Amino acid sequence: MPGDSPGVGELEICMINIDFALGTHTGLVRVLNEDSLLALPKFGFWAVADGMGGHEAGEVASGIAIRELAGSIEQGVPLAEAFETAHRAIQTAALKGEGAANMGSTMVAAKLDGLRYEVAWVGDSRAYLWNGKLHQLTTDHSYVQLLLKAGLISESEIPGHPCRNIISQALGVGGADKADIRVDIVAGVLEEKDTLLLCSDGLSGEVTDDGIAAILAETTDAQARVDRLIAAALEAGGKDNITVIVLTPRQSKLSR
Repeated sequence: MPGDSPGVGELEICMINIDFALGTHTGLVRVLNEDSLLALPKFGFWAVADGMGGHEAGEVASGIAIRELAGSIEQGVPLAEAFETAHRAIQTAALKGEGAANMGSTMVAAKLDGLRYEVAWVGDSRAYLWNGKLHQLTTDHSYVQLLLKAGLISESEIPGHPCRNIISQALGVGGADKADIRVDIVAGVLEEKDTLLLCSDGLSGEVTDDGIAAILAETTDAQARVDRLIAAALEAGGKDNITVIVLTPRQSKLSR
């Protein structure tokens, strides 16, 4: 109709930003830190790798795993395939005399697209979801987990079991046949201010789930959470290298 004019108003656009922090510590017993970590916020990607194989081998394996993973993610390679590429790269390096023949690495990684997440892992490095309660997203690839699944032990027996640190597969050394690995993946959707926690077993092996939950409940500051989690692992003995990453989506609103 004559005299009508377009409406004037504001268009509100919601953006999801990831508030993250990370930290790593050699611990109180180990001489070298064989853990490695990765932060690629541009790609919505973070990872923790825990090397094994002894002096100058574990750190080589975890370093290769992280380097290969970063390259794959930057090229848009799917998570499972990226893990397999890292697995083969560690094997190839060992054959060429880099590191040691028995070196390997566990790894856990998270990829975020807005509030959607994918978590992949091999070994016993873990991912947790905190949403007021703590939920373990990953299931350890470990000997005691196999015993639990077979009904040979109870969950309460795991913390004190003499074989609790034996893993059933790792990048570079594979599983039972020492060749192939099985990459497990879980996916879901976060609520705003939920937190994903990635860690090596230097945290989960020293601090109970209740202890981790209590620290995450104390503050929403990402770096404070990381620092307090590492401090708790050190206070509990710090027998292994400790690596922690926390990720929390925050919604910001833009008006146009």
